[in-house]
Amino acid sequence: MKHGHSKGLIKLIIVIALFFTGAASVTVVSAATADDVSASSVTKKRTAVANLAKKQVGKGYVYGAAGPYSFDCSGLVQYVYKTAGNKILPRTTYSQVLQGKKVSLKKLKKGDLLFWGSSAAPNHVGIYVGDNQFVHAATPSQGVLKQSISAYFYPSAAKRILD
Repeated sequence: MKHGHSKGLIKLIIVIALFFTGAASVTVVSAATADDVSASSVTKKRTAVANLAKKQVGKGYVYGAAGPYSFDCSGLVQYVYKTAGNKILPRTTYSQVLQGKKVSLKKLKKGDLLFWGSSAAPNHVGIYVGDNQFVHAATPSQGVLKQSISAYFYPSAAKRILD
C-alpha cells in the first residue's frame, strides 16, 4: 500500500470513529434531557401548587366552599390543584385521601397533601408548601392559614398527587 493511501485510510477511520462517537453522545444527551424536562415539569407544578396555596392565606373559611374567595379545607385543595396543578381532585377530604401515592411524613415535597384524623377517613386536609409548613383552611374563625407542622397538630398521613 502506498504511503498516501494509508493516510487516507487513517483519516477515513478517524472520521467514521468521530461520527459514531458523536452519534452515541447525542443519543445519551437527548435521553438525559428528556428525563430532566419531565422532572423539571413536575417540580414546577409542585412549586406552582405551593405558591398558589400560600396566596390564599387570609381568605375566609366557608363550609362547602371551593374558592376563589373562601374555602373549606378540601375546597382549598381542590381549587389550588385545579388552578395551579391542572389536576382535578374530588371535592371531599374522604375522597382526596384515596388519590395519589402514600408518602412518608419525613420525605414531604411541596404540593403533598397532609391529612389529620384517621388516615383511612380523615377529617382535615392541607397542602405542604415546604420548610416544614403547610397551608389549610383551618376554621370559620381563622380562615386560610400557613402553619408549621408541630407535635401539637401532627398529620396522620400524606399523599403525593404530582409525581
